[in-house]
Amino acid sequence: MGFNGKNIEEWNEFEKEIGIIFPDDYKKIISKYGTCGLDNFIWFLTPFDSDKNVNYVKRMRWMLDAYNVSKSKFPNYFPYNTYPEENGLLPWGYTDNGDELYWKTSSSPDNWEIVIYESASSENHNYKMSLAEFLYKLITKQLICDILPDDLFNGKAKMYCY
Repeated sequence: MGFNGKNIEEWNEFEKEIGIIFPDDYKKIISKYGTCGLDNFIWFLTPFDSDKNVNYVKRMRWMLDAYNVSKSKFPNYFPYNTYPEENGLLPWGYTDNGDELYWKTSSSPDNWEIVIYESASSENHNYKMSLAEFLYKLITKQLICDILPDDLFNGKAKMYCY
């Protein structure tokens, strides 16, 4: 049957494979919704789907490799380390516009910061908040991110599950 993210053993196996403990709010989102997109715009990576666009391991490798190539060419514009380096970026999703959504890891997964990189650009924003808080503030317009479209959510959002 494979993974479905509904039990702790599956998460433990995935975290062992990656070598890191993920934030609880991320695990709750994936466990509840599975393969999903917020307003069909923000897509969450999941270890429990084999599709290359959303499969955590496949997309993580692609995103981190691309970031490291950009960092090697333009280190002033790409200042972050990548996982598994200390405080390295680790992806959690992407947008339909190609923006890349990361955590800045630390020793406490539930305190990881959110980092967003604009598609084909070095512009990025860092938010010192959890994934759940970040999403809540985006949806309720308490947080405006210049990288994301102005008309995104407008106070409400729908989770599309596949």
